[in-house]
Amino acid sequence: MHKRIREVRTLLKMSQKDFGDKLGVSRDVIANIEYNRAKPQKIFIQHLCSTFNVNQDWLETGEGSVFINDKRSKNLSEAIRIFESLNPDLQDYALKQIKAFLELQEKKSPPSP
Repeated sequence: MHKRIREVRTLLKMSQKDFGDKLGVSRDVIANIEYNRAKPQKIFIQHLCSTFNVNQDWLETGEGSVFINDKRSKNLSEAIRIFESLNPDLQDYALKQIKAFLELQEKKSPPSP
């Protein structure tokens, strides 16, 4: 997996430092993972995949395509990024609003047969 993580970074044309900054870890962490001196934790893998729209199956097995390019994934990644940047009080408010949107959608959608 360490080679595929390096491949993602190079495909994105990012330095180890920039890649690490975007993921919230140091350049040393990225270097240790890429040189197979440290095994990435599951939460790091999930964060990498959501941040850069990487196909987690490809990252773990090498099968499939490197990136997920569907609009839904991009919207979800952006929403998560924005949500994480909010302070806790605004996160609570945003979550209430999202739930209200879901309730509104359910009221407007015809029942399934």
